[in-house]
Amino acid sequence: MKNQLLVILISSLGIFFACSGPVQKDQTMETAMEVAPSSSSEVSQKVLDHHLESFGQNDLEAVVSDYTEESIIITPDSTYKGLEQISSFFAGLFPSFPTDSTEISMKSIFVENEVAYILWDCTTPTLEVPFGTDTFIIEDGKIRIQTSLQ
Repeated sequence: MKNQLLVILISSLGIFFACSGPVQKDQTMETAMEVAPSSSSEVSQKVLDHHLESFGQNDLEAVVSDYTEESIIITPDSTYKGLEQISSFFAGLFPSFPTDSTEISMKSIFVENEVAYILWDCTTPTLEVPFGTDTFIIEDGKIRIQTSLQ
């Protein structure tokens, strides 16, 4: 997996530099490289925003639309693979997070390229989560891998 990501990164940089044209005299390689990460970070931020908003509304269809058949969610208790299992995971989770009586506080949100990380806490009528954290790997505008600890 690590080697595959390295090959993708190197290929992406090659495509980026081939499409961006020659580096100007007053432009360094460092400033030329700054363009690519911001666009993938923006895509990741949009996916994360959509996911969090959809989750907050308990909108199962919208939440599941953030994933693909190849997506995986990893929790301390289980691993969920594909849209059917991911849909079942959220369908079972939503009753514990009613929209009218759930207070979620985002403590930290970090988005860097294809990785998004959130640190949160929440209180609902049926549970209290003093420390929750999720990490998302986002590829092609979809959540490819998510880890969740609460």
